[in-house]
Amino acid sequence: MGGFAVVANLPRLYHHPRLRWHGLALDERVTENHMKNCLGTFFCFIFSLALISNLHAQAVYTADRTARISVGAGGSYLNTDYAPKPTYGPSFFADIDFYRHLGLEGEGHFGGVISPDDIGENSYLAGPRVFLRRYRLTGYGKIMLGRGIITNQRYNLSSTYNLYAYGGGLEYRAARRLTVRAIDFEMQKWPSFPPNGLSPLVVTVGASYIIR
Repeated sequence: MGGFAVVANLPRLYHHPRLRWHGLALDERVTENHMKNCLGTFFCFIFSLALISNLHAQAVYTADRTARISVGAGGSYLNTDYAPKPTYGPSFFADIDFYRHLGLEGEGHFGGVISPDDIGENSYLAGPRVFLRRYRLTGYGKIMLGRGIITNQRYNLSSTYNLYAYGGGLEYRAARRLTVRAIDFEMQKWPSFPPNGLSPLVVTVGASYIIR
């Protein structure tokens, strides 16, 4: 928890034992500007990843034309594994399929836009995905690494953790350049969250635009 101050004597927000910020490393300096910087860094990463992959695809798969790049957005349901009620918010993602059944995905979940308990969880992840296309349907699985930020919105206190995730989903090719993400589920693991880690579940429905 280097770089984060331990907040002592923070008032209890809930009576449930999981909903107390006991010994949680919090940084009061993580403000709205920090969140905007995280969002900007995430989109710069996605843009750079798409540009590099696009150049690689043009050089290696000019004849085959199997590489595909898409960007999309959707709405997400998030079981935070911390607050008693789920939260809701937007998600953004980019897929780069550069081999027949292998690609990369980068994504960002912003799970505190609608939060009845004033607890938000944002996550930024990237990693490989495997997929199988049949007619207009694409099924896929993914394994990802990234960072997560849990925020007490009532006191504007946040803490950041490493995380990993695994999941999958189903997409439908609705048009030449439009794909509907019918369902995407993702099980996240925040192993360093005290005392025993967190296991949030994120379910997303959305759509993506195929750039090439």
